[in-house]
Order: sequence, then C-alpha cells, then structure tokens
Amino acid sequence: MNLKKLLNNPLTYIIIASPFLLYAITLLLPVHDDWSYCTTPYYDFGEKFIYRVLPWYSYWRPWDGLFGYFLSLHKELFPTLNHIAVYTAHLVCTFLIYRLSGTLGFKTYSKNISTIFFFISPAMLGTVFGIDSLNQAYAQMWGLAATTAYIEIKNKWRVPLWLALALIGTFSKENGITFFVIPQLLAWSMGRITLRQAVKDTVWAALVVVAYFSTRIALTNTNVYINDAYLENTITRKLKNVAVFIGMTWIPLDYVSLWHAPNRNLLIVALTLIISTPFIIYIFFSKPKNLLTREALGLIACMLIAASPHLVTLFTAMHPYASLGISALIVGYLTDKMDNKKLLYILFAMFIASTMFVDWHHWQKSYESGMTGKKMGEEAVRKINKPVDKVYIITIDRGETKYSSFCAIPNDAFGWGLSMYAETGYKWPETIFNTSVKEKETYKIDSIAEDALAKGYEKVILVHGDTVDVIR
Repeated sequence: MNLKKLLNNPLTYIIIASPFLLYAITLLLPVHDDWSYCTTPYYDFGEKFIYRVLPWYSYWRPWDGLFGYFLSLHKELFPTLNHIAVYTAHLVCTFLIYRLSGTLGFKTYSKNISTIFFFISPAMLGTVFGIDSLNQAYAQMWGLAATTAYIEIKNKWRVPLWLALALIGTFSKENGITFFVIPQLLAWSMGRITLRQAVKDTVWAALVVVAYFSTRIALTNTNVYINDAYLENTITRKLKNVAVFIGMTWIPLDYVSLWHAPNRNLLIVALTLIISTPFIIYIFFSKPKNLLTREALGLIACMLIAASPHLVTLFTAMHPYASLGISALIVGYLTDKMDNKKLLYILFAMFIASTMFVDWHHWQKSYESGMTGKKMGEEAVRKINKPVDKVYIITIDRGETKYSSFCAIPNDAFGWGLSMYAETGYKWPETIFNTSVKEKETYKIDSIAEDALAKGYEKVILVHGDTVDVIR
C-alpha cells in the first residue's frame, strides 16, 4: 500500500488516534453494573474454579469468568484492563467492517464511510465506554469474524470456521447466536450463494445451536435466577426498546442533553439533531427505491436479527452495539448508490462533527460519574479511619434521575459501597450490606442503625447525595 492510499484510508487515522482515545477511555471509572458483574476482581463464583466456566444465573459466558479470574490475581489492573480489552475488540470490529465493505463490493468512499460510521457512532458508546461490556464487544467481534469467514472463504473450511467463530461469539454473550443466521442471509441477499446453499448451511448451524442449548441445560445447576427486567413483557417496554434501538443507531443527537434532567439543554439537542440528521435522511430517503432491493432488504433483515435478542427482552445504551456492524454495512450500501458525492461528503462531515461532540459529552459525563464514586469511596475510608470487617450502608433515596451509565446517581457511582472496598485495595470491609430509605422516611435511620450494630456490623454509613458520613 503506497503513501497516498494510506493517507486516504480511515484506518490510518483511527490507528494514530487510538493511543489518545484509549488513554481517555481508561480514565473512566466503574459505576453501577461495572461494580457487580463477573469481570471484577472480587466476584464470588463459589469455591470451585469450574464454576467460572459453567452456566450461571441466566448466562453462559466463560470468557468473562476467566477474565474475572485473571483480575482476581491482578486486582490492580481493574478497570484499566477491561477498557483495553473492550477497545481492542471495537478496533478489530472496525477493521472487519472495512474488510467486509470491500468484500461486498462497496466503492472506496462507501467503504470508508461505513468504517467511520461504525467507529464513531453514538450506538457504540454504551459498550466502548463500559467496563462490564466485554461480552457485548466480543460477541460482535467474533460474529463479524464469522461473517467475514463465511463470505470470503471458498474451500471446505468455510462452514466449520464460520460455525466455530459464531459459537465463540455466543460464549461471549448470548446474542452472538444470531450469527448462526446472519452470514448466510447476508451472503444470499448479496448474490454470493444460492438459496439452496443458504438452507443447507442453516441446517448445520441449527445442529450446533441445538448442541449448544442441550449442553447448557445439562450443565446448568439449580442456583439460577433471571433478572425480571429482561422478562418485562409490556407494550411500554417493547416500545421503549424500539425507541432506544432506532434512536441510538439512526438519530445521533446528544442524549445527555435530552434525557438527563440536570443536564437538559434543548438547544444542544436541536443543534446536534440539525447537524447530524441530514446525512441519515439523504442516504435513506433521497432514493427510496434503494431500500427495496434484495441487497438492502437482506441487510435490514440481518440488522433486525442482530438486534432481536435485546428488542424482545431489554434494550439499553449498551445493546445497539449488537446490530451496529450490520447498520454500518447498510450505510455503506446506501452511500454506494448516491450520485451527488459532493453533497454526500458535506453531509457526512456534518455528521462526523456532531457525533464527535456527542461522543465527547458522553465521555465527560461518564468521567464525572466515575470520579463521584471514587470521591465517595475515599471519603468513606477516611471517615471510617481503620480497617473493619462489616459495614452497613443506609442510603437516602432522593429520587435522583440518571441516564444509563453515563450520568449515574451518586449511590450507583459509589457501587453501593464497593468503591470503598476498591479504595482499600480490596482488603476491607469483607461484608457490605445496603438498604435505602425514602427522603420522607429519614426518621427510620436511627432505629435501622441501632439494629445494624446489634447484628454485628462495626460501622454504619449514611449516604445522602454524594456525601458519605459514619453515623455509628
């Protein structure tokens, strides 16, 4: 590759920017689920090592269990190593989108646009800024690798390698199972294989899926529970899922300024919407017939399949990443059909400018949330003043509003006391118990505190806002 091609390749600039971007990401500290998932140094899998790789709760994610085990041996690497692992997966996904775009025959400019879209889209923020999101990042990475292998390889290893990569992705996170269907549907819609071949390969995929579920059921023990939030089967929940999916993927406005009341700024919402949306409108609606081709319908079907596990359960800011790869290919396909390149470039430049601001603003609020948790942890350790084994935490519920993990309420940033545990190098306290009282019920605090002492807790902490006080 000569110098001119390197300078015209978006991957060149992504690689150059990566050390700086990764450094900024590593400054983000744990909040909420980051403190309680198995990719932490202290997650309790039970007494046997094998429990880390067996199905637990409603998951079967052995890679996360092994990652958490490594962190338990090197606690000082949390959460930096998590960030490095997640960003690495995002970077590999970006390279795979670039390669797939070329394999599918997109023109150079369309290939570049789809690659940049994937790399900077706000749909990636919940995953790439996350600490507990290795599962989502690697399910996408292995799924895109499976798709690339299926479409590119022409020999007898095509199907076995595709199935193996899709299975590895499924062991990363359950939605990876969609890549047992997506590659052959994509290849058929793009005219790369016959319908007969797609059906034949789907039969092989079905056999692997049956084997996966059979093994999972056989290995699952009785200590299983499923988060009720994933089973909420209401119209409101489903509509909210669809809204988050469409909004985060295709309407790149500043959601911090829209959804989080303390940071609400409708002027910023309007500006980011006005600047970024014309690009999306142009590629989707300037030539509506492009959406009715077999290729476009196949890509749209693949996108919906990729998103479906979350659409039917729970769709949060992390989950648009599951379908972002296919969404980027849709962008590549549609831009490939545009005639007015000058207008396309102008609109895409506007899209990039707006999106970069949105990404930065989400990073800023994530950083502030993490620092709030660290400050509270330091304050708790300082006020306790000596190592203790058992701490009881009472939180005054003030009804604070939050926006995903970007704008966390103080107690979530505090990790319900786990930030304090981290500040002691995971040495003390060994037992942390949490309860909360409504702001109008603060009269209960004294009796709760006395009861905690009677049960053997050495210190009772009161959390009010972002302030931590030792009250017993």
